Amino acid sequence: MAIREDKPTLLVWNDWPAGQGDLVLSLACVVEAPGPRKKKLLVFTGEAEGAPIATLDVICSDPYQILSVRLPGTALPPDGPLSLRLQLEFGERLWLFAPDRTVSGGLKYHVPHLSLANDTQADFLDRLCSLASLQTFSWKEGCVLDGIHAIAQKSLHPGAECSIRDHLNYFGFESGNLVYETPLSRRVANEFTSIETTLPFAQVARIDIQHPWIDMVLAFWNKLLQENGQIREAEMISSEGAYTVAYPMTVIARLRGEEQWIALAESLLIDTYQSLVQPEAIYLRHYADGRRTHGNWARGLAWLLLGHAQTLLSQEKPSERIVEQFQNLAQFAASHQLENGLWACFVNEPTVLPDTSGSAGIAAAFSLGAKAGLLPAEYQAKASLSKASLLQNLTLEGFLGGCSQSNKGGEELQRSPYRVALPYAMGMLGLLIASEA
Repeated sequence: MAIREDKPTLLVWNDWPAGQGDLVLSLACVVEAPGPRKKKLLVFTGEAEGAPIATLDVICSDPYQILSVRLPGTALPPDGPLSLRLQLEFGERLWLFAPDRTVSGGLKYHVPHLSLANDTQADFLDRLCSLASLQTFSWKEGCVLDGIHAIAQKSLHPGAECSIRDHLNYFGFESGNLVYETPLSRRVANEFTSIETTLPFAQVARIDIQHPWIDMVLAFWNKLLQENGQIREAEMISSEGAYTVAYPMTVIARLRGEEQWIALAESLLIDTYQSLVQPEAIYLRHYADGRRTHGNWARGLAWLLLGHAQTLLSQEKPSERIVEQFQNLAQFAASHQLENGLWACFVNEPTVLPDTSGSAGIAAAFSLGAKAGLLPAEYQAKASLSKASLLQNLTLEGFLGGCSQSNKGGEELQRSPYRVALPYAMGMLGLLIASEA
């Protein structure tokens, strides 16, 4: 459904949570639609005119982004049906999942619903190990799948193993066809638009190394290799590739016994490190025209650390060169950890608010490295400190809040105090929890 400027959308509940105090209205974004990036959502009660009882700023709405609007109990009727009118003050359209009485399980967290604001906090692992943590098939879904897999490996949740297949089946796994929407909400089938799309294949390979999707991703990587001389985008080298390409490529190579891919993955990590790790900063991207962007950005640092850690753990014998790079990256990250265990969105700028998604990724890499003996034992304590703070950022329903928004808004948005709840961050927190178990 589209929430609009020119007319309201009416939602009515005949039954709604009873109790004293405020309610929380939960909504979920469904597409990244073109148009003004900033929107202001207004919530009114009843059908009559009046002032809004709550408002919410939405910037660069991402698919499956969770929106939580606190509704003051004093503005709600004491009993009977509850009618809420949703309208934008500005922003043209905000596309959300519409009410649907047929949904069940994790999918019910995407449709509009109400919760008591003082309810007991939901179990994070219940949300992660269900379709509540669904993301677009890209690096985002790959983070979720990695987290669920790690939870399953440690038997920390009874639904984890089945949840991986539930997620993959959402994109056509059983049929053999890969059908999904890109992070920009363009529908595609059996093709890849970016190297960021290939992270989920680490888990696809672990489930079925002979699955048709594996041949698809190897063909895509071969095409990039032939066109660019390296398995990366033509116009840039990015830290994402350390995690979204080198790691799943190594997993597939080990399972198929194709050593050439292991060497290519290691080469990618070396080239990426040399290009992005500079004396003045560690960058997210290095473009063909010489520009480097997002210096010391927490999530970019997380991609490098996780890419190195997961690749090393997937190698039969860890590469000494990659271990050295990993240790250098970890040392840099550790030097900028805040007292509460998190990292600022730009890690060398402590006045910028922390980013829980980047923090979860960095801490997970610390824990994985320490447990495997790739990093000194002290890094485990640093990861544990981070986990304690991350768990304090869980929402009422068990999602991880405090994430910096998509980098489509550029560095200005990343430096702003705007923070969101997006499921991919849950995957990295799940990886951290499992690595400490």
